[in-house]
Amino acid sequence: MTVYIIDTNVFSDIVAPVPNPTVLGNLARHRQDTLCRCEAVDYEIRRGYLKTNATTRLATYESKVKQQFQWVTITEADWKQAARFWADMANMGKAFSDVVLLIAAVAKRLGDVIVSADADFDALPIQRENWRIT
Repeated sequence: MTVYIIDTNVFSDIVAPVPNPTVLGNLARHRQDTLCRCEAVDYEIRRGYLKTNATTRLATYESKVKQQFQWVTITEADWKQAARFWADMANMGKAFSDVVLLIAAVAKRLGDVIVSADADFDALPIQRENWRIT
């Protein structure tokens, strides 16, 4: 069984007015696995929907979507790993958001895969799957 950390863009695909059928199919195929959402993703979802006043999407996420995914908290070790990722990437001339680095740190700690359409994760020492295309 694999543990998957679900990124913000996947949740957006799920709660869109017309959900992405490829993403939904992949979710259905991976129901036997552990599907997770972490605090950083939850924060990113909320801030995006609040900024754009997407109250219907936020309500859908809150009432129908989020409880389907196991909650993963960010630990002190994740913050330290994210700082290490930031320093390593900055030394290579690459800039990443703190949210991306925290999600990657959680995935590294759990030895898991991030499900995301965001190719930025590919520069980090973690696995990524894009369920929009696979």
